Amino acid sequence: MDFDVFEKNSIWINKKNKEEYKVISLAIDATNSRDGLSVVLYLKNNKYFVRDRAEFLEKFYRKHNL
Repeated sequence: MDFDVFEKNSIWINKKNKEEYKVISLAIDATNSRDGLSVVLYLKNNKYFVRDRAEFLEKFYRKHNL
């Protein structure tokens, strides 16, 4: 897993709705049909979300602080 791209507490922007989300961590999906799949755990408004790592990278981009 590429932890550098998903730095803890980094801010990512959803390409569709332009809202910011905070990446909490990478995790491993243990669901039988998806066992071992890398997923991203992220947060917005005190709600946690999990998304497949590859799908996350398609739908979000990292906010870069200047």
